[in-house]
Amino acid sequence: MASATPETSAVRPGLGRPFRWLWASTAASNAGDGVTRTLLPLLVVGSHPEPAAVAGLTAVNMLPWLLFALPAGVLVDRLDRRRIVLWSNLLRAAVLLGAMAVLAGDRPLAVLYVLAFVLGIAETLVDTAAPAMLVRVVGSRDLERANGRLSAAQIVFNEMAGPPVAGLLVGVAATAALATGGVLYAMAAVLLMGMVTARRERPAPGVRAEPVLRGIRAGLRFVLGHRTLRLTLAASALYGLVFSATFSMLVLLSHRTLGLDATGYGLLLAAGSLGAVAGSWLAPRLAERVPPVRLARWSLVASGLAYAALGLARTPAQAAVALLCNGVFMMGWNIPVMSLRQRLTPEEFQGRVMSVSRLCAWGAMPVGATLGGLLAEALSVPTVFVICGCALAAGALLLLAPLRADAHGGPPGRSAPPAPQDSDPSMKE
Repeated sequence: MASATPETSAVRPGLGRPFRWLWASTAASNAGDGVTRTLLPLLVVGSHPEPAAVAGLTAVNMLPWLLFALPAGVLVDRLDRRRIVLWSNLLRAAVLLGAMAVLAGDRPLAVLYVLAFVLGIAETLVDTAAPAMLVRVVGSRDLERANGRLSAAQIVFNEMAGPPVAGLLVGVAATAALATGGVLYAMAAVLLMGMVTARRERPAPGVRAEPVLRGIRAGLRFVLGHRTLRLTLAASALYGLVFSATFSMLVLLSHRTLGLDATGYGLLLAAGSLGAVAGSWLAPRLAERVPPVRLARWSLVASGLAYAALGLARTPAQAAVALLCNGVFMMGWNIPVMSLRQRLTPEEFQGRVMSVSRLCAWGAMPVGATLGGLLAEALSVPTVFVICGCALAAGALLLLAPLRADAHGGPPGRSAPPAPQDSDPSMKE
């Protein structure tokens, strides 16, 4: 099967105008995500302060990833990907703006759950389609740079800017926060209209008529039959497990071990976000000098060691440094491994590989959060970080050691070769 990398992109001096429109749309969409992810829990707490109601909102919002991730991958491979992102953002805008009238007075819990569920479905489609169309937008040689800039936009607008804006707006009026989220998603859709790719995002021949279940099975067979994809996806699942186990306990580590108040906890989170922004700038530049597979492997090992160091930290400064470093290492893993998957995957499987990738990472998180709580009860909160960090470092070495340094990931100036289904020459014999 031939790779879908356009050769014309290899001679472009920059990432090009289509990518700039995609980046702007992604920034607006992630700002909307940051607002809504903070807004919905605040709305639930304001009218239904029971812990079960708040936990139920999180479960309902994540449920689409478990129910629709794999079908979403088939749809992304079957339909025009740009239109999927565009209409999903318009759906989110319409739902939030429509909710303004419904939630102006009473805030029924069922309505909030339906809102979270619909937004979760749209997010599943957007987060599957956008990475799948990136290869056509920028080409193989620029994937690390493009993924780095998109990751930086996600961190800055989703994690750093969106939440405080939502908190301020809810303090004024819930309808103002809902309107802001709706306008941001509408802006994301409008900006995406300006993106003109070299080729329309049509599906590969024969994909359109394929039944959904058969498409899911074909996608899973491709991933499981490709050793490089299989091993990196297993490492992603391990990382999702460790991330959720430790993040669920971070507030307790901050309060009990480090003696920080709410402001101090927020500053710890900010340290991690700043590290991730720095990593999104550094990782593409390192990938030009270091084989991407090697960069991804040792970044994941270093991330595990940073988690262990966080568990051993006894002062806020030590914990902040550990989180800052972990943010850098997280991007050193995410950006090259995402680019590697995009290069290895033929055009007709891009959406399904992205959906399996998200399912592996997100599906492991509920298990990891439960595991973190059990370990904290049985041992201690700092021990959770040490155990999980060591497990991540050891698991990264075991899972990714068979990968050769080149693994079709570099050098960045070369186009990706055809991705085999039955064997993978990027592995050692």
